[in-house]
Amino acid sequence: MPVLGTTQTVLVCVPGEGVQGMCPEGFSQSVTQAYLVAPTEAGFLDAMAQPFDPATAGAYFGFAFASTVFVYLLSMGCGALIQMVKDA
Repeated sequence: MPVLGTTQTVLVCVPGEGVQGMCPEGFSQSVTQAYLVAPTEAGFLDAMAQPFDPATAGAYFGFAFASTVFVYLLSMGCGALIQMVKDA
């Protein structure tokens, strides 16, 4: 998987008193490490962060369940035919 970003030192404005620096009134400046995503890779992460859709999940579950039941009934029918031929 390609590298999506880099770890960099950033200045963050947090609520509170202290060294104001470049922050607005009522905020203080804090230095922290942050993982910053490259703008070219932001679309990839946004696509992965789509909200959960229960209707789509239900459709996938319904398809998988119906397929499993179909294969089970088909194999049961084939087994009955094979058993009938073996008994004859």
